[in-house]
Amino acid sequence: MEFTEALETINHIIDGLDDGDYDGIIVKRLEASNTLDDERTTNQTHIAITGEQMNIFPYLMADGYFQCDYNHKDEQLKKYFITQIPLRIYKKNTDYLLDGQVNNELVYNQNKYMTVRASIVRGRRKAQPDQVQLSLTTVDDKGFIAFRKILHTGDFLVLLKHKEKLEYDCIGVRGSDTTEGKYHLADLNNKFFKLSTNTKVDIKNLIEIKDIQAENKDYSLQELADILKDMYSNADDKMQVASIHIFGIKYGKNITEHFYRVPEIIRAAGLNESYATELSKAINIYRCLYSNKYGIGIKQLGDESANGDMEINNLSERITGACNILLYGVPGAGKSHAIKTQYCLDEKYMERVVFHPDYTYSDFVGQILPKVIEDSLRYVFTPGPFTKMLKKAENDPAHMYYLVVEEVNRGNAPAIFGEIFQLLDRKEEGEYPSEEIGESEYGISNYDVALEVYGNTTHQVRIPSNMSILATMNTADQNIYTLDTAFQRRWDMHHIENNILAADHASEKIDGTKVSWGAFATVINEIVVDINVDIASSEDKRLGAYFVKKKELAADKFPEKVLKYLWDDAFKMEKDSVFKAEYKSLEDIIIAYESTVGDKLSTVLRLDVYNKMISKMKLPDRENNIVLEKD
Repeated sequence: MEFTEALETINHIIDGLDDGDYDGIIVKRLEASNTLDDERTTNQTHIAITGEQMNIFPYLMADGYFQCDYNHKDEQLKKYFITQIPLRIYKKNTDYLLDGQVNNELVYNQNKYMTVRASIVRGRRKAQPDQVQLSLTTVDDKGFIAFRKILHTGDFLVLLKHKEKLEYDCIGVRGSDTTEGKYHLADLNNKFFKLSTNTKVDIKNLIEIKDIQAENKDYSLQELADILKDMYSNADDKMQVASIHIFGIKYGKNITEHFYRVPEIIRAAGLNESYATELSKAINIYRCLYSNKYGIGIKQLGDESANGDMEINNLSERITGACNILLYGVPGAGKSHAIKTQYCLDEKYMERVVFHPDYTYSDFVGQILPKVIEDSLRYVFTPGPFTKMLKKAENDPAHMYYLVVEEVNRGNAPAIFGEIFQLLDRKEEGEYPSEEIGESEYGISNYDVALEVYGNTTHQVRIPSNMSILATMNTADQNIYTLDTAFQRRWDMHHIENNILAADHASEKIDGTKVSWGAFATVINEIVVDINVDIASSEDKRLGAYFVKKKELAADKFPEKVLKYLWDDAFKMEKDSVFKAEYKSLEDIIIAYESTVGDKLSTVLRLDVYNKMISKMKLPDRENNIVLEKD
């Protein structure tokens, strides 16, 4: 059986898989010794993987254990190196396995999966082939142990390796649900199916601070003290001081943000007061990691981890080429659509804000707000979307981040940006080294932003080379707030063409008429330009290609949105150029349109205007090779 046949079998047994997303498959029927069931009679707690299936996992080896006679191997080296692989466990699958029961140890992210880490150790056996031991219950993430507890003897464990990634989907199937027609999951048992691909394992991405739920949780001083006491008491011999160091790095954010005093934590934990010096050292290390002071920083994993894990990464290599782009055009021309299709579709790397007349610098950058901490009122800096995105981009140099400002001229943009305005000047190619292209040419001093982003109040604030700012502007709204020349010159201006005939629904008929949306909008836009030929920016009143969606072509929606706009705005002073003279109010237009049994547009539009639309229906658009009239 080939890989594609194996994946086809799995697709018929398990819903929701992506055919193109995997390059490795193993299926294992679980024996009693592979489960964590209470009634099992063995002390074994791992899942034994043997034969060709071992090849789906990487493992670390020591010569003193593998490259020697079996009787002389150093048994202590077997687990001296332990590989941990990331597994995705899906809520849909665990709900099926739990069958109505509740398990609070399974915690999912907003995408309804959790990423856990399971251990891989390869072991030698006397007079038998090697085996891989999957899962060490004392080392694995708690989420994986909880998952294993809902699998039982006779169930199947399915592992699918993501294409060219060290990451796996982990799925359980009840033994009673493994057959669908001619497809049998048991046919894949103990076999390894693979594609010829290349998986690059970046060791930097495997270094992490585990179980850092502290990143997103507020702890009281006593809670932190109890955690420290527990870590210290359970530390291995001669590792007690190291446990204090790990505690300080792991919970450094909580300690510094809440202004907890180190001696008080040590005292509350019941430790020798001399350990305050060691904890202070650890917190200083945390601050250096947080600010990436020496090329190594702390990065939040975000959606990829259900536990809010944090990892330490080498942040020396950063994407370059970020810029400021202002996309402008008539309302509905497709500016937001252009952002989605031409720049970024992944919300994980975007922050979107909408400017409006009441939007302020404090909303955008951040402000000092009161917060109750340990029964006392304190004033702390609460970052706005600009600062949040700046922090994400600074701490994740491998991805381009996008701050999207919708309707930039509906707010007082120069006032909202404030001193951030200075950061919009970017370093350009030819004037600066290639590794700096796209970052702010000048830095600014901002105590609160610097502390939030770099962990250092004196650090100069700059937009990094992997953070672009995208803004949209409706040209019809230029009279709300004017963007001065100094502001505009710091942006690359991109005009979004109002290509009516390129819209997906251009050839769709308007409900109750013979006219398509493309023909209607094309004729209306020609009239807008003709009657305003001597007026600046007359095209601002044109209908955008996406001014309405397909569903808004319905008879009860079209007049309320489109005809109302034409009556109240586009032809406010020239209503007779489009509508029949007999109609004296918008109410008359809407009632006539909705109640007529004939062609609705021919009832309310001037005859010559309507005929132009009909003629457009009969002519192909040669430039776009689109025929508007449909059979």
